[in-house]
Amino acid sequence: MTRRQTAIILGIVTSIAALWVTFSKIKFDEVSSALQTANYWLLIPNIVIILIGMYQRAWRWGRMAKPITNVAFNKLLSATAVGFMANNVLPMRLGEFVRAYSLSKQEPKITKSASLAMIFTERIIFDLAALIGIFGLILWSTSIVELEKYKMTSGLILIVAFSGYFFAIAMAKWPEKISEFMHSKLSFLPIKARDFLRDTIERFSVGLQFMRSPAAGLSVLAQTGLIWLGLGISNYFVFQAFGLNLPLEASFTTLVVVSIGIMIPSSPGFVGVYHLAVLVSLRDIYGVDENTAIACAVIMHAAQYAAVTLFGLFHLWKGHLSLKEVEEEATA
Repeated sequence: MTRRQTAIILGIVTSIAALWVTFSKIKFDEVSSALQTANYWLLIPNIVIILIGMYQRAWRWGRMAKPITNVAFNKLLSATAVGFMANNVLPMRLGEFVRAYSLSKQEPKITKSASLAMIFTERIIFDLAALIGIFGLILWSTSIVELEKYKMTSGLILIVAFSGYFFAIAMAKWPEKISEFMHSKLSFLPIKARDFLRDTIERFSVGLQFMRSPAAGLSVLAQTGLIWLGLGISNYFVFQAFGLNLPLEASFTTLVVVSIGIMIPSSPGFVGVYHLAVLVSLRDIYGVDENTAIACAVIMHAAQYAAVTLFGLFHLWKGHLSLKEVEEEATA
């Protein structure tokens, strides 16, 4: 069995286990009742915000790529849409590699390695910093008993979030010095591990060239904040659709818990782990009835999945690409 096959099977098993934990004790008649009485008109703003987030991500990517070349917005949007769609339908989270392939195919001046460097920069530095920052703000401002006990750590969490941003600035300005410094100071690691770390830092620096300009770095940071703000607010409309009288804070708490949950290897589309994360957030933190929470999780996931997948398939068709082609390239 190949490594890829093992990873795919592991993801499927994880999703099945998460689905079993989520649905094993529910009352299907009550879940059905919640689904039937929901106000699905309120899903429209949820879906609109999700799609606006695609445009914001494309704009952010273009700002990051500017030191290399000015990329047409339609190319950035197409690559973004196809990549996020691929995460929903292909195994092993190949979507990020699909994004890199799609953009490099449309814009020859952006190599696959440069595209990947920017993607991992936005994911690991900006999106992660935003997620950590949101978590810190939730803990700092919450009145929920289950979260208040962690309030003392909110300051530290916020410091970590901002530290990641300033470390990114340092990597952009002095990549060779930082890579060599870490290579020499981590002498307890095997030489191969230190060489890998050095090469990784130097590769990341390609995606961080834009941060040599403070204005560019702040604009990308601001757009990242808007993206995650929108995603948090989009959850609120789903809660309202099910008549859940929850504070806006709950939308962002759910966003954080789901974002952590889908980091676990799972099947395409994060099936199971997504639903379990919503259930944990709504039931265990905010005391929502289990059956209503699961109904909410099903619709929240379905709305996101359908919107992102259809939007991506449209751009795949528009770009005259095939799903098999992008999967093969991403796997390679």
